[in-house]
This record gives sequence, structure tokens and C-alpha cells, in this order.
Amino acid sequence: MKLKKKISLFFRRRRKVKQLEDKLKNIQPKELKSIDRSPISFKSSENPKVSIIIPFYNQEIYTWNCLQYLHKNLTDNYPYEIILIDDNSSEKYDFTNASGINIIKNEINLGFLKNINKGINASKGEYIYLLNNDTEVYENFLDELFYVFENHKNVGAVGSMLLNPDQTLQEAGCVFMKDFTIHQIVRNRKPFYPEVNYIRKVDYCSGCSLLFKKHKDNGDINLFDEQFAPAYFEETDLCFDLKYNQNKNIYYTPFSKVLHFNGITYNDKSKQNQESNNRKEILFKTNQKKFYDKWNQQINSIQAECVEDRILEINNNKSILFINDTVPEFDRDSGSNRLKEIMNVFVEKGYNVAFVSKDIFIWQAYLEVYQRMGINIFYEHLQYKDYKYFISKYCANANYVWIYGPNSFKNYYEKIKPLFSNAKFIYDMVDIHHLRFKRASEINKEDKSNFKNYLAYKKIELEAAKVSDYTITISDDEKEFMKTFCDEKQLITISNIHYPKVKQNEINPFDRRNDILFIGSTHHPNVDAIHFLYNNIMPIVWKSYPKMKVNIIGNINTVVKNITDERFIFHGFVSDIEPLFNNAKLMVAPLLIGAGVKGKIGQAFEYYLPVVTTTIGAEGMFLKDEENVLIADQPTDFANSILKLYTDEVIWNKLSLNSEKSLYPFSVEKVNDVIHENF
Repeated sequence: MKLKKKISLFFRRRRKVKQLEDKLKNIQPKELKSIDRSPISFKSSENPKVSIIIPFYNQEIYTWNCLQYLHKNLTDNYPYEIILIDDNSSEKYDFTNASGINIIKNEINLGFLKNINKGINASKGEYIYLLNNDTEVYENFLDELFYVFENHKNVGAVGSMLLNPDQTLQEAGCVFMKDFTIHQIVRNRKPFYPEVNYIRKVDYCSGCSLLFKKHKDNGDINLFDEQFAPAYFEETDLCFDLKYNQNKNIYYTPFSKVLHFNGITYNDKSKQNQESNNRKEILFKTNQKKFYDKWNQQINSIQAECVEDRILEINNNKSILFINDTVPEFDRDSGSNRLKEIMNVFVEKGYNVAFVSKDIFIWQAYLEVYQRMGINIFYEHLQYKDYKYFISKYCANANYVWIYGPNSFKNYYEKIKPLFSNAKFIYDMVDIHHLRFKRASEINKEDKSNFKNYLAYKKIELEAAKVSDYTITISDDEKEFMKTFCDEKQLITISNIHYPKVKQNEINPFDRRNDILFIGSTHHPNVDAIHFLYNNIMPIVWKSYPKMKVNIIGNINTVVKNITDERFIFHGFVSDIEPLFNNAKLMVAPLLIGAGVKGKIGQAFEYYLPVVTTTIGAEGMFLKDEENVLIADQPTDFANSILKLYTDEVIWNKLSLNSEKSLYPFSVEKVNDVIHENF
């Protein structure tokens, strides 16, 4: 069956990738044949956030086309002004049907660089957005550039993914090599490849779609260096100044897409000849030397000889690869959210972060979340090469390989280990699976599958811990347990990551809340807990409050089919859980089996919602009865704790107020400290 499955997946990948390739092949290159002067009106602001500067010289057809696409795809999210700079065009033009734009006409031809500087000096915006007139902007092109400024640290400039008129890739950022050659990140790549579809740092991006702040931190204006006039290396120099003098990062984002006809803005094709081409080549080489003379110290520090190594070098040669059987669905279970937050910590620490999970495709949910974080996340994109090729090309120099969970370790370790010569392997236990199954087998001796799983997972987990350089436990309790099998120096605790999702002073008070809440996946401890709650606990509670409802969040409804009481409300997956958390009076976690830190309890603390749980539920979370939660193990005691918390406003307020303190061991700051200390 394994061979049949491999063959089936091979042909599935071929078929799906071929669909992407065929779609690209069938696109006809766009040509502009006539001017569309349909009336357009821009909502320009007197106090713009961003000044959109569009230089042009003749070629009215392209400028009108550019304005039409701007009008179609500009939003009101960022107040703007539009400045067209006519560099003394020799041809007539007519923009009377385009209102809300400011046209500056030069009396003499200044050339591209000085033309742009004139526009920057005349601008009123906090940000400058440079846009060539031979472009077509796509939906949300500007919002996505601002997204990087607002969600990534220390941003100096952001450039777009540039596409050719036939939708092939023109540019995905640019980097320098050791020999002072420039590589646009396009070679042998297509616009749907994963390595060009995540936000990342580069050396520079083309000035035909580039966003940066008008002023430096010291108040000076960011202008092109006029020694590079009339053109060539001006935006490269600006990005180097932002990076090396202003200590800012230069980013590329694939989520801002711009079609670029390339070479139209300052070229009149009717007058092109060998002589003019020679002049351009001489100018390019002259400015190249000027650029090298200005930045030779920074250029000579570059050691990379290929694009992949340069991207790693830009990230201070720090790289980590995460591997899991599935893409973490962070809003569906606490383990996936923990992995997402851990990856984000490494991104924040300046690592080049990659993630691999085989047999996933470009349209799969959740990919974009990680790409926006700055993670190079693999998906199938080649007909004949799979994830191992991706790893060997983009991750072979990783400092660390982080494998999440025993199933992933079993499926990947032996296959990928030969691809790494220097990386340290990290086995993230998530929780101790064999301990969980051992506890389950002791409670339910009739179910032989629990004991079989205990033996199987014990073998996998102990072998994984043996061959790994580090083993990650989720609590200090589990770390203590694993000391029997591992060297203590190998063990590191990184727990769930939680932080308040609402403001404490804005939550509903005690007297405006009703009913109770449970959240859980199809994980068998959750299924066992639901039946324990329904069969043993709630009948006691209902004697006092017969109408009390239990709201249940999560896909546990797909496996629990035998509870039909209308007071048990199975909501299934809920994309926005805040209303349910804000209206419930308390969370219950009646867990009798399990291991590790319980994410559902951490989630309750995120919303200042008090909790009743068991000793197993509180395990590894530094919780004290009547200080952080109420703890009870027997049905009657658990039911009485529910009733107490449901009716006693004083204890309810105490536990709610202590939620933030209860979260500290699981804070991002705590995880940052652990990762900083060990990696």
C-alpha cells in the first residue's frame, strides 16, 4: 500500500503542478495599442500619508494606463497624493480627464534621478512611493507594502513582486554576490514558486515600485545621490544608505504585485539605436564603479556565491528549518499555535526560517499566514522534485532542524538526516505521547489500543530523544520525567505561548455572563473529558441549575455523536471565539488522562475567564487551587466547584484578575529568554 500511495502522490503532484504551469503558459503578453482617456478622479488628500511619485517622458499611452490601474486599485486606507513629473516631454499629452493629480512639468530635461528628487522635495507625505509609468498595479498593492512597515521590525524600504506582461516573474528582490554581480531573484523561478512567495530581507528592490519614508530618523530627506545622475544604481544606493547608514532592513513582499512593461519609462523605442545602447552601457559601467567606490567596504564583506547563501548571509548566517506533518492550524489547537509562536520568535531573532510539510499545495489554507510572517514555507511546485530537493537547495546550511512531534520524527528524520552535515537536530515532543497513552490504558484496561500506542510511541519518542541534539519538553514536569531517558543538558522546556487577547477592563462582568464553556479537538483526552462531563458531572450541576448550557468549541463534534441533550451545544470550529469566551461564566477542563500543558486553560486565561479543572489538567502549569483555578478530580467535587465559581462573584473576580499572572510562564518574553539562552 505504501508504494501505491507514493505512486498516487507522485502523479497527483505532477497533475496539479502542470495545471499551474499550463495556466502560466497560456497567458498572452499584454500590449498597449490605444490610449484609454476615460475620466478618472482620485481622492487626493491635503495631508497625505504617502506621496505617489510617477515620472514620465513621452509615452502617454503607458502613463494613462498606469493611472487607470491606480484608480482601480488604490484604497482609502492610506491618504495619498499623486505627483506626475513630466521631464520636459517632446510629445503632446492630455491628462485633463484625470482629476486629483498634481502634474509638475520641467522646463528642461533633468533625467530620471533628478526628476525623482524634485518630486520627493515637492511631496507632502510621510512616505514616498515610487512608481514607474510603465506599470499596472494589482489589488492592494500599496496596502501590502504598508503591511510590511506595520508588521516587521526596523523597515527601511519595501519593494513589490514585479511581473512581465506575460505574467512571468521579472523581479522578486535583488541581492549582490561576492564578485559584485547583481542577481535579481528570478533565475529559473516562476511566480508561484515558494521561494519567491514570502516576505523577506534583500539587498535592494527596484525603484519602479518602492515604498520608503521621506525623512530619515535625523530629519534629513531620503533623496537619490545625484552623483548617479541621470540614472543607474540610484535606488540601489538609496537602499544601501537605508541599510548600512540608517540601520534599516530592505524587504521584498510578494503580496504587492506590479506588472512592469520594463524599459518604457525613459526609453523612446523609435529612437533606439546602437549608439544610444553604447551610451547606456558606458553610463551603467561608470555608475557601477561609483557605487563600488562608495560602498566597497560593505560589498567586500559579502561572501555568498549564490542567491540562497546571500539570503542566509543577510540574516547573519542564522537559519532554522521546521518540519511537521501538517501546516500548523494555529486557530484550531494549542499545539499548532505554540509552533507558530515559536517560529515567530526565531523570525524576530533574525533567523532565516523555513518550514516543510510534504504533499501540500499552493492553495492550502494557512500558508499565507506564515509567508507574511517571513517564513519560506514549502509547497509542491515541481513536477519531478519533492520537498527533499527544496531542503537541499534552500535549507542545507541550516544551523538547526526542528522536528515537531513523534509522527513527524518517524516520517522525516531518516530521510532528511543525510542532507545536513552541520545542523543540530531538535526533537519537539509537544507532549509525552507514550505517557498519555500509558495513563489512558491504566484507566481503561479494556481498550487494548491505548497500551499498544503506549509501546509504539515510547519506542519512537525515546529513539528521537536519543539521536537528537536537543529534546524540547512542554513543561518542567515532563522535563523531570524525561531525565530518566536523556542527559539533562539535552532537555529544554518551551511551553505553550499565551498572551492576553483582550483588555481586562473591557470584558463582561460576572453578572452579565451565563453558561459554561469547553474547547477541544478530537484528541482522545478531550473526547474522554466530554463524556466524563456529560455522564458524571453535569447531572449533579443540573440539579441546581437545570437550564445551564455547555458551549463546546472545536471539531470534537465530528467524533462525539452520542450526546443529544440540547443543553450540550456543539459549535464546531469557530473562527472568532471571543464572543463565546466573553459571555461564558467559566471554562471547564475535566481531563482524566493526558500529558503536557493544556492549551485550553491558557486560552481561558487569555480572555480572563476563570477555570475549573483536574489535577491532570493543571499539570505543568504552575497552578494553585483557589489562586489561579479551582481543581477537583471527583465528579461531585468538580460539580461543586462549577457551582461555586458560577455563583460566587468574589472567587470569580479573584481568578479572573489572576489570569495575567497565570500566563507569565507561557509568555512570549519567557520563550524569548529560553530561545536566546539556548540557540
